Amino acid sequence: MSKVKGAAIEDADTSTTNHGSQELYSVFSPAKQAYLTYFLGFTMILSTLTATIYFPLIPMLSKQFHVSIQAINLTITVYAIVQAISPGIFASVADSFGRRPVLLVLVALYALGSLGLALNKNNYAALIALRAVQSIGGSAIPTLSYGIAADVVPTAERGRMLGPMLSTCNAISAVGPVIGGAVALGTSGVEWVFRALLIISAFCFIVAGFTLPETARCVVGNGSEPPSGIWRTWWSLIRGRETQKTDVALAGTCAEVSKKEKWRLQTAFASLRIILYKDAFAVLWVVALTYSVYYTFQVAIPVIFAEIYLYNELEIGLVFLPGLAGMTIGGIIAGKLVDVNYAVVAKKHNFSTENHHRALGDFPIESARYRNCLAFVACETILVIGYGWAVHYHVHPSVPIILQFFICAASTLLSHTASALLVDIFPEKSSTAYASGQIMRCGVSAASAAVLQPLVSALGYGWYFTVFAAFVGICGAISVSISRLKGMQWRQKRCSQ
Repeated sequence: MSKVKGAAIEDADTSTTNHGSQELYSVFSPAKQAYLTYFLGFTMILSTLTATIYFPLIPMLSKQFHVSIQAINLTITVYAIVQAISPGIFASVADSFGRRPVLLVLVALYALGSLGLALNKNNYAALIALRAVQSIGGSAIPTLSYGIAADVVPTAERGRMLGPMLSTCNAISAVGPVIGGAVALGTSGVEWVFRALLIISAFCFIVAGFTLPETARCVVGNGSEPPSGIWRTWWSLIRGRETQKTDVALAGTCAEVSKKEKWRLQTAFASLRIILYKDAFAVLWVVALTYSVYYTFQVAIPVIFAEIYLYNELEIGLVFLPGLAGMTIGGIIAGKLVDVNYAVVAKKHNFSTENHHRALGDFPIESARYRNCLAFVACETILVIGYGWAVHYHVHPSVPIILQFFICAASTLLSHTASALLVDIFPEKSSTAYASGQIMRCGVSAASAAVLQPLVSALGYGWYFTVFAAFVGICGAISVSISRLKGMQWRQKRCSQ
């Protein structure tokens, strides 16, 4: 029965039209795809920069709002809670309703939150509420960006868009700790930081309004179906054009628009349901574990370099740079590796990479994405253990700083690879699938941050990072192995139901 249904699915995805001509997976030109890659990479900083710029400001915010450090940490907790919830809601809306209008609403919400923070002088309750508004707007943007990448780039070539997109985001976000640290050291207020975030979000809103095309396949198919109303760019409305520019000659007739599901309240919980699938959970566990490595270091670095190496706020901000540079390079490498690995495994299984509409079917996409990943898991584990003992013995600060670069590069490579696989196995709900990853990431990272200080106090940095690395390494290796061995079987069973 499953084979029959699988064949039906593959036939439905065959790239032929009623006229027998070949359809393109996407009519968006390479130039348009490149523009989307870097614009989305820039827009995603509304999620990442908001976090990295905030950590060095914690002592100053405590003084400005006349509350304890723990009270300011509560704003981080609230931000993380909303960060886990927001993507699931807005990703499901985007999958059902379209990417463009949802993205514009999110950026507008973020801008309003930043405006309120810039105007707020000493109201602590308003600080919590406005950080939550920022999180609502910013946290869901990466999920929509992944969805857009899945809309316009086929599985075999997706890495060439995801790698540069995420690396652009990470590279720009690297300035966050430096800016935050400079403010904490050289000024007596944080208003201008929030003003800067307001300016960035306003810029993203205007550029997206005029230039971001609708890409959701439930609205425009492969991009050849003309959008209307709120799905049209402001530029096309001004010029009175009815179609969005694709800059290519179509290789056949227009693709049919995917079936558009009506959004319901229960759809917002689709990302939670994805977690319950066995094939998805194995992938999500890798996403969460590898991200927790990065998040743990974000929390630990300020304390380590303030208490052990006696760095000031600006120096602590600069210490973040090597790790963020590692994230950027790790993202670039991940983007190239996922495409190379796909091509190698596809050739081995005589699976054509030319037919972009062909369903995965019996193709082991799990083995393709995770090819050689166990070596990176082992490398990450060894590096984290080494970092812990370097800090424990108070070696020269250059050693842990260099290790931060390689640790963040390895964790980012693994996280991006697993995220790409997650989108692959849920092609019709790419944004919702990525949102489920956000839920897992936030949950595991919040737990990791919560136990950090108590365990460091009990074990010391050397043994804490040893235990943490062993947990991440063993669980990560098991999850990768399970996906390679059982993932395809579980995926086929899920799709046949």
